[in-house]
Amino acid sequence: MTADESAVLIERKGSVALLSFNRPERLNAWSPDLGAALLARLHEAELDDSVRAVVLTGVGRAFSSGADLNNPKTHTVESPEQHLANLKGSPVFDAVERYPKPIISAVNGYAIGIGCLVPLCCDFILAGQQAVFCLPQVSLGILPAYGGTLRLARFVGRGNALNIALTGRKVGADDALRMGMVVDVLPQDTLIPEAIRTMQAIGDMPVSAVRLARESLRLGYEGGLAATAQADLYRFMALSQTSDRAARHEAWRKRR
Repeated sequence: MTADESAVLIERKGSVALLSFNRPERLNAWSPDLGAALLARLHEAELDDSVRAVVLTGVGRAFSSGADLNNPKTHTVESPEQHLANLKGSPVFDAVERYPKPIISAVNGYAIGIGCLVPLCCDFILAGQQAVFCLPQVSLGILPAYGGTLRLARFVGRGNALNIALTGRKVGADDALRMGMVVDVLPQDTLIPEAIRTMQAIGDMPVSAVRLARESLRLGYEGGLAATAQADLYRFMALSQTSDRAARHEAWRKRR
């Protein structure tokens, strides 16, 4: 295993790929090689036909403690011209948000800065009782990058998102559940097994129905309700002709 690969572990748990940030001695602090390793592992899981869903988590006490502020080059720009010339979006955020297979985060501890933003790109978030979310960027003279505040608002609403971003306050697991940032809070020792069980259940669903349901919601945020409702007419028409739909409906009728 190369150094880059060791930064993110991958384990097959039946039909689920468990991806774990693996820098526990640094609280999984973010770095370019960690991001590159995550992209490589996501691509590996995407190409594996036996993988139907993905869970992201962290080894140790943190999901990710965010950017490495010990590096003096963190959050710096050499020149505006060079920065603008090299703008290519955010490969990690884009890869997670547009991932073709169902993907969730199981946040096991500190989720700070980018470590908080990456889970917001997932389909949903499960939290362990020790999970702590925080966006300290404004207090550091920057902002949650690449639409980070809007991503948070999609989960918790405008007021809560601005409150969290502008104050930099720490949000515990129970508060995150109350606001809708996470869908469940679990004991630490059951977080990963429950995340895997949940994703195995989703992975057992008809693949096309899962893909189009995720697509409808993701594209709907950009296109609005009217465009999404119209497009769903075509998605529904396509799904109604699949063998999965016929088999699932027939099985339901037999149970009745």
